Amino acid sequence: MSTQEQATMADTPASAWARHFVDFDKAELVSEAPWATSYRLSRGEESAYLKLLPPQQAAVLAPVAALARHFPVRIPKVLAFDATRGWLLCAPHAGRTLDYDAEPDDLIALVRAYAELQADSAREAVLFKGLPRPDIAELPARLLEFLQPRDEHAAQASPGVAADYFLGAAEAARYGRALRRRSALLARHLAATAELPATINHGDLRPPNAAIVDDGHCMIIDWDDAVVGPAGMSLHGLFGGCTMPTVLLSGSAAAQAAADTPDGRLIHAYIDTLADAGYADRATLARCLPAAMCAGMIQFILNFAKFPGESDREKVGETLERRLGNLLDLCDWLCAQDPPLALELAQDYLDHDHLRRAQHLLQDYSARHPDNVAVLRQLGSVLRRRGQPDDAAEEYGTAIALAPNDATLHAELGELLMERLDLEGGRAQLHRALELDAGAAAAHETLARIETLHTMQQRAALKDEMPRLAYSAEDLAAGRVRPEMLALGHTLFSTYGTMQIDNAFPAQAIEQLHDAFMRRYSAYFREDDHPDALRLGDKRYMLTVDMESPFDDPLLIGAPMVLPLIRKIVGDDCVLGAYTAVISLPGSADQRLHKDHPALFPDTEWHFKLPCFAAQIIIPLIPLDEMTGTTRFYKGTHLIPTDRAEENGPQDPVVPLGSCLLNDYRCAHRGRGNRSNQVRPILTLIFNRPWFRDFKNYGKQPPLRLDEASYARLPDDLKRLVHWRREELAYERLRHSLLVG
Repeated sequence: MSTQEQATMADTPASAWARHFVDFDKAELVSEAPWATSYRLSRGEESAYLKLLPPQQAAVLAPVAALARHFPVRIPKVLAFDATRGWLLCAPHAGRTLDYDAEPDDLIALVRAYAELQADSAREAVLFKGLPRPDIAELPARLLEFLQPRDEHAAQASPGVAADYFLGAAEAARYGRALRRRSALLARHLAATAELPATINHGDLRPPNAAIVDDGHCMIIDWDDAVVGPAGMSLHGLFGGCTMPTVLLSGSAAAQAAADTPDGRLIHAYIDTLADAGYADRATLARCLPAAMCAGMIQFILNFAKFPGESDREKVGETLERRLGNLLDLCDWLCAQDPPLALELAQDYLDHDHLRRAQHLLQDYSARHPDNVAVLRQLGSVLRRRGQPDDAAEEYGTAIALAPNDATLHAELGELLMERLDLEGGRAQLHRALELDAGAAAAHETLARIETLHTMQQRAALKDEMPRLAYSAEDLAAGRVRPEMLALGHTLFSTYGTMQIDNAFPAQAIEQLHDAFMRRYSAYFREDDHPDALRLGDKRYMLTVDMESPFDDPLLIGAPMVLPLIRKIVGDDCVLGAYTAVISLPGSADQRLHKDHPALFPDTEWHFKLPCFAAQIIIPLIPLDEMTGTTRFYKGTHLIPTDRAEENGPQDPVVPLGSCLLNDYRCAHRGRGNRSNQVRPILTLIFNRPWFRDFKNYGKQPPLRLDEASYARLPDDLKRLVHWRREELAYERLRHSLLVG
């Protein structure tokens, strides 16, 4: 804390009040959050702690002071409090504060001390006075209300905030929908709390709120979130949620196996201490504590509604996501004990694309009911959608062994094998499906798709043919790449280093880009030494495109029919490394044979064995043919040096509007001459791994031209593609200012 901050603290009403009770000359800020701000006040070796609570928490100070008086060995002494203004002055605990990685023995000392305090509190109802007592039966409804995004009118009608303040409206609504469907399950679970006596619960029990003092006993601090309810309500903070301890108390084989783990010993130390102190018998505690822990975690979540604050908004959002996710984990555990409900809720997850959770429920159910063909089929479908084809094929195989005459199973396995490019295996399963049901339309359709894939594979292998991935009009209209096309595209690209993608863009959109390009960049349509365009050969120039409308269209930069393939090739974390246009003027000659970048590891074989580090999309704005000229590629040359490229023979693709070319940065090529009387512009978008920078081709001009307005208009997913450039520009500005200064 700076001298100025200490002086500011010294002049506050709270510090003036504190001086009536303690003598200090130093005030250090310990923690600051919307729910409390704490200072350490000291002079020499003497110290005390001043805690400032928001107005909505002030009423709890009198009960906290009473608790401290009743449990002087367990709770630090309260020196003074002001329940009107929310000020609390406490003596230090004079012990060793625990951390989240505390030793197991220290945590056991904590839960034993806490359990003894709770057992004692249960016999002293006078201590409950002034503390909140949540209605546990209402907690599910209150949680759903908290997760409901609030409009401005609702915000004005009641104080506090809702979950959307921390999570965003979409994420809050997503959790709200899932938990609404499971609210009856939660209500039944929480009913077990009625069997446990009421006692004092800390509200935020976690290692940093406890300390081991010199004589070995444990003190527990920060009781301003205390509530009255069944024991166990605050235990979730020691287990990262309430699901793990619930499993540990279930009596299942998993619980028995984990009984001697640190978590197992911790929960049983808590139960043993409560039982030995006479709070409740062990059987009742094992049966009812899971419900109490669930209730406490929901109450913990709801508490954040009282504390809006920008400084901790993101941190609270992360905490809420962890606890809400854990609550869904608990629901999954609970419903797994009820097979019909497990299937029903698994389907609910599937209906809303929660595939991971659906998978876990179905796997658990299948382990208990290994002969259920319908569940095996559903599990296979989920694994397939999650990108786990080998596991999916295994589930389908098990189902077919149980029901060999089920045509649907054979058809779905055939489609899965097709998606893995096991075309022969796919054909065999589909023919079997048609033997069992000659009218199976889905099987006929999949067989036709297999033949299309097979044809594309065969043509790509021909020496003079450009590998081609041809989308149908239906694919383009759907705006997504089928799994088998993604697999084939990746295979063709890895094998040949180049390919043509037909129907990648709507032709009409490319025509509009052409018209805009011709208007905006006409100054480059003459042979000259352009100061901001790189000469690439005879009458051929490369300029950097301004990422402004229409060239910042997300359907262009994030092309739904191309970007998924790019990410499969260059990695999900790839970036848009350059966005340029190459103009070939009428009468231009052929380029020399070249590769776009020198070897990363020259004079070694490594360069040709590495995965692709950069891939280029070439989008012609006029059709490429014999007259306008095309880009001649030498397929397979990404795996050999440039001086051997001619051995592979050339391919001259004819590229209509809406199609594009894709090449590995290591693939040899040359631009053909333009024999027509029109300018031939092509857009080039280069996607590369985030660690790679092309320093060879961008000495005369930047790889990207992107202003703040254009960046702001991009969807978040596409902002990640270009964010690196904004960071580099910010660094360059900072470096320039330092040099000038």
